[in-house]
Parts: sequence; C-alpha cells; structure tokens
Amino acid sequence: MARINPEYFEIMKEFGAENAVKCYQCGNCTGICPVSTTDENLPRRFVLYSQLGIEERLEDAPEAWLCLQCRLCTELCPREAYPSDVMLALKRLAVESGKTPPYIRDFLSNVHKQKNPWGLGKFKREDWLKKADGDVPKVKDNPEFEWLWFVGCAHSFDNRNIEISKKLVRLLNDIGINYAILGREEGCCGNDVRRAGEEGLFELLMDENVRTFDKYGVERLFTHSPHCFNTFKNEYEGYDVKLFLEILYDAIKAGKIELKHEINKKVTYHDSCFLGRYNGIYDLPREILMSIPGIELVEMKSNRELSLCCGGGAGNIVGDFPGEIQPARVRAIEAAECGAEIMAVACPFCMLMLEDGVKTEKVDDRVAVKDIVELIYYSVYGEE
Repeated sequence: MARINPEYFEIMKEFGAENAVKCYQCGNCTGICPVSTTDENLPRRFVLYSQLGIEERLEDAPEAWLCLQCRLCTELCPREAYPSDVMLALKRLAVESGKTPPYIRDFLSNVHKQKNPWGLGKFKREDWLKKADGDVPKVKDNPEFEWLWFVGCAHSFDNRNIEISKKLVRLLNDIGINYAILGREEGCCGNDVRRAGEEGLFELLMDENVRTFDKYGVERLFTHSPHCFNTFKNEYEGYDVKLFLEILYDAIKAGKIELKHEINKKVTYHDSCFLGRYNGIYDLPREILMSIPGIELVEMKSNRELSLCCGGGAGNIVGDFPGEIQPARVRAIEAAECGAEIMAVACPFCMLMLEDGVKTEKVDDRVAVKDIVELIYYSVYGEE
C-alpha cells in the first residue's frame, strides 16, 4: 500500500475523502469507470495522488471534471475506499481555488442567479402550468395540502420534460392526491451543485428551500426527479420524501387508475444513478413497467448496480462533456443491441441525454426514449 501523507490526508478528510486510505490500487475502479481511458486512468490515479499528497496534481486536475459522480467505481470497490468521494473532493478543491472549467462555471452561475441549470428566468418557473392537463393548485390556493409536489428544474423549464409534467398533472388529479406546488417560489434542490463541488452554493440553496418549506408548513413532499429525490431524502432533514413512482405504483395496486391499453413493444429500463446506486431503487420501475399490458421487458448488457450513467450528472447536463467516451452514445448502442424498441427512463436528465444518444448513434428509428410516466399515461388514457 502507498505511504500516506498525513498532512494531505487531513485535507482530503476535510473534503470527505478519508476512505482513500483503504485503497490498495487493485484497479477495479478504473476498469469499471464508464468514461476512463488508459491515458486518464480514472479514478485510481487520483486516489493514489491523494494518498501520497501530490498537491500540484490534485489542486489543478482537469481530469476531475470527467467524473460524473455515478458511483459505479464505489459500487465495485472491494475495500470501500469510495473513489467517487476522492473525485468529488478534487472538484471541491478546484472550486475553492477558482479552477473550474467554463461550462461548470456557467452551470453554477446559472443556478445561483436563476435557480436552474440553463439560466432561464426564474420567474418563468411556473409558465409550464399554462399547458397543463388540468388544474394545478399552488400552496397559497390550497393551504391544507398534504403533499408538496416539488416539480424540479427540468420538469419546469425543459420543453421535453414539460410534456411529462403535463401528464403527471392528469394522473395526480385522477389518483386524488391532496397536493400543491410552490410555483415561482420553488428553487433548485442543489443535488448537482453539490456533485460539482460547490458546497457553499448547495448550503445556500438548501437554506432557501428550508425557509420556503417552513413558510408553508411542508412536512411531506414528492418529486419525479431522482436528483431532487436523492438530495431531499438523504441531505435535507425532517421531511417525508417520496418518489412519484411510489405514488403511481400504490395507485395502480389500489385500482385508482386502470391500465387498459396495451403497449406491444419490447421495453428496456435504464437505471438512473440517483435511483439505483444512490438509493437502491431497482425493482420499483420494472414492476411498474411489467404491470402495463403487452410490454415485454428486456435488459441491457449493463443493468441494475452495473448500469451505465447517461452522462448528465454533476453539472454536465448543460455543457458538452469533454471526455473521449460519451456515455449516452454507449447506452444507446446497448439499448439497440438488446432489441428494445423503447428505452424507458425515470429521470429528466437521462431523458435529455439518451434522446441525444440514440439520435447521434442513428438508432432513433429503432429505439424511442420514453419516460415511464408516458407509458403509464398511454395505458390509462389511450393517448400519447
């Protein structure tokens, strides 16, 4: 094992990477990393640097921004050294020293100023309501709400994902959930800000959100975004947090919605990093899909714990990923190879990245990317 530099180990410990001391350089992390090449040797090389305390290689390491924080390396580490935490620590060091790449700097600035990754006007957050399939109560209109629906940035601002929000409204209203949204008062959850190394901005966003939640007495919330779900469930305190898919599954079992229309297609499910490796949710999306009449569920080569990241995490949803390997394109090929006609997703970032992936790989004539909500909606109402 490498000789540990005690001074630098204390620095890494401060940034949450103290488990690097356990690494014995087996190479599992590099072998499984979806974006590592022989030249980059991620993340093993930087775990070693952190042990040795080679500061000049750590505090100015542009390769750190290739890390998607997908946690695949941590999933397969036999020593529980948490290589993904080392890569996150490098990002935090870079942010503190002002050495972030331009696209990450833009991402962080957008969230800080406009409370969304794309920098769109924050007061437009509720504009999507004009297109909704039904009435959507806001907290001021329904002060006795039981659940806060935290819509999230992508489902509020991105046109492709707004289509899913519209369908969510009709389903929620038919299920009979007593809910409300914050509208313009909703901010960014901060999940990907934290994964991009900006701890200070994450704390600011969390403080703003908590004050808003307190203002309206929020105790229970649900969201359809795995990114929002992860941070509210694991990094905020004191809230009962559900994924919309849980509410949907309970409604199906209780007969509150009826799956009447068949979808006679081969469907594969893409495991989102923040549902899967971060929160251990693998069976729920598959059980929902298998409840739809006509669907034949098939698996991609990399699935469940070994699923590949779409490439949109840690701030990469707004920029061109600088790595040689493009994860969304690799995933598109896997979907085509398993014979799927539909790649089902349960994450708005996966939706955007994988739609680009199937188009770039020119398999979009064979593989359509659909949110699970879209498939349920068709089975319930017989409409796209």
